[in-house]
Amino acid sequence: MSGPQLQLDQKNALQTWLFALPAPAKSGVLDDAAVARGKTVFEDTKVGCATCHSGAHFTNSATVDVGTGGAFQVPSLIGVGARAPFLHDGSAMTLRDRFASQGGGDRHGHTSSLSGAQISDLIAYLESL
Repeated sequence: MSGPQLQLDQKNALQTWLFALPAPAKSGVLDDAAVARGKTVFEDTKVGCATCHSGAHFTNSATVDVGTGGAFQVPSLIGVGARAPFLHDGSAMTLRDRFASQGGGDRHGHTSSLSGAQISDLIAYLESL
């Protein structure tokens, strides 16, 4: 995330290995309607999640500063619900915490104007990945 710069062949080897790992099994029962609403929020260009968390692996693999303490590589969101704690420093113990003030504010997606229900739906969608 913020270690030494890797050579291109090292990046490719690491990416191939990471993307070959199976996603963690999803636990619990998901509310399909909430997941669908959350996907709409995620894909909304005004919110901006899919700007960086895009493609089949939900990452553009760019290194960016999103206001959380430095420039870090955009992680894949596949299996994100099973990877607590969140953010580069583990400061968000839950996905809901990620959308609180320590989540980088509107430099890490434009989420400050989302309602509590929209955040809940977005979390349902993220947990479905």
